[in-house]
Amino acid sequence: MRFHRTPFDKLRSHSFMTTSTSTENRIDDEQLRELFSSLATLAQQGPLPVQAYTVLIHNHSPEALAEQLHQKWLADSRFAPLASDIVLHVRKTNSSGLALSSCVLALLLNDYRNRLEVRSRSTLMFRNSVKAIFQMYTVFLKIDGCVAQCLVKPMFKCLDILLDDHPSYEDLEMAGTLLSEHGSTLYNLNSYLVDRMVVKIRAKMCSDDEAVKSDIRKIFLHVMDLWAWGWNELMIPECLTMPYTDAHPPQDPSLQRKRDTGAKEFGSKESVV
Repeated sequence: MRFHRTPFDKLRSHSFMTTSTSTENRIDDEQLRELFSSLATLAQQGPLPVQAYTVLIHNHSPEALAEQLHQKWLADSRFAPLASDIVLHVRKTNSSGLALSSCVLALLLNDYRNRLEVRSRSTLMFRNSVKAIFQMYTVFLKIDGCVAQCLVKPMFKCLDILLDDHPSYEDLEMAGTLLSEHGSTLYNLNSYLVDRMVVKIRAKMCSDDEAVKSDIRKIFLHVMDLWAWGWNELMIPECLTMPYTDAHPPQDPSLQRKRDTGAKEFGSKESVV
């Protein structure tokens, strides 16, 4: 009988291989991709144990690990937060952490320099690269604030592209989500540029752009509320956070008939007078 292997089983098998093989038998790229997929699945269920990251450190060079992280966060929108956790953990616990973070930063900046080409090839990859920039900025801010400044301009520029350059529904959704999650940080970096983005969002909400669906308007409206109330969720009045609905409350059919009848009677009397 064959049993289905859970992500935990895969993680344990990779961990066993790490302790039982020499550096000559390092896990190959395919196994690493499988491990990343397992970690991404586990991360959806809650925080990962620190031991999950130790499997990665001893089996790949910083350059190879950075490239595999890069490929994974471009392909999987769920992976950027996990990749940032891995970079931060390795930087804090291993001598190769500096090399890994340097390689990751170089890959982020290279994608930014080639952003137009990346977007023309795949809008999904571009959005995932933008998400990775925001996630990695928070990591580099903890590592070295000066180095983190390298990602400030890319964050603002990429948001402008998502809002201005013939955006799709997914582009607008990503822009709104990033502003909701990182608006306070961006506002502290450059309040003027954030104000300009809020004006753009307002214009989008008032437009007849087919990409601006009802759920996009809700995301944008939440961004505008955050902006108006100092990017503090707790300061927004409860009446503004209540769910909006287009549906009218159900009415009793008999009451509606009475109203209609009353209106007709009143109208007939008026005509007689």
